[in-house]
Amino acid sequence: MSEKVGILTHRDVDGVCSAAIAKIAHPKAYVEFAEAYELVSKLHALPAWDRVIILDLGLNAGQKTEVKNAFEEVSKSSDTIYIDHHRLPPGITRRTLPCDTFVHKANVSCSELALDFFNPPASLQYIAPLGAIGDYQEHTQKMRRLIMKYGWRMMYLEEFLLEQAIGARREDHPFKRGVIQGLARGLWPSRIPSLVGQARFGVELERTIENYVRKKYKKIGKKIAIVTDVPLMATGLAAFYAVKIANAEIGIGTYRAEDYVGFSMRKYKKSDLNLNALIMKTTSKISGSSGGGHVEAVGGSIPIQKFDAFLKQLKREVSVT
Repeated sequence: MSEKVGILTHRDVDGVCSAAIAKIAHPKAYVEFAEAYELVSKLHALPAWDRVIILDLGLNAGQKTEVKNAFEEVSKSSDTIYIDHHRLPPGITRRTLPCDTFVHKANVSCSELALDFFNPPASLQYIAPLGAIGDYQEHTQKMRRLIMKYGWRMMYLEEFLLEQAIGARREDHPFKRGVIQGLARGLWPSRIPSLVGQARFGVELERTIENYVRKKYKKIGKKIAIVTDVPLMATGLAAFYAVKIANAEIGIGTYRAEDYVGFSMRKYKKSDLNLNALIMKTTSKISGSSGGGHVEAVGGSIPIQKFDAFLKQLKREVSVT
């Protein structure tokens, strides 16, 4: 009987490339997608796989107990592999997280960690720098060497096409599975069917988001700019443009779901703020909230009735830093 393998990964470029590297080692694996704040619910909903590979999904400080319980439940029936590069919240270590294999290192991409762990053939190692570039983690010695090997112009062009296409089809999981399958088979993004056309749509989407931000952003104090109800849930793009257009230290993009507000945050590149520490501290004070990510970029969800309280708390936290 063949082993049933499932891959649970982040929706962005680094998550897609990490999954492609894992799929080289497990060609028949089924790929599912999540945001970090969905990790607990996604783990509880997983089918009975023999092996579960979790990639590029950070652990939320406000859900430490729930995360540990979910991992413990999955590990009872599945060999569990966790590979990630987000900073671990206090109280969670490789010893305390119930999983069979724990691979973690900050300041590198998850794609690079997946490359080291799964060790794909040399002809397929170009996938890792694509993911690293997409997560602004391409400056490690290994990634610089691979980018030089394939040519930096080629690598950055291919990553741009991949990122724009994925952004255009953010919620289209079958499309992303096709992209992962293509990468795992050795296709560069420009050779994957329909990807270039989707990348063109992604560029048009980015222009739409930029124009939306110009019209809709609002300042919260002197340091924060927020854009609400972002089209197509492109909150990361909206947050990025909010920083630039509003001349803000922090940009926030949001969308409303049935009972929560999803958000992304970005910061001015020369700011000393640590967004991951900031958002973990803020969400810990708002019950039912979750959030986390990197120093420069974070995301999360807030119960819709508590979002105003979240913004007030965030403003207070920023004012004392």
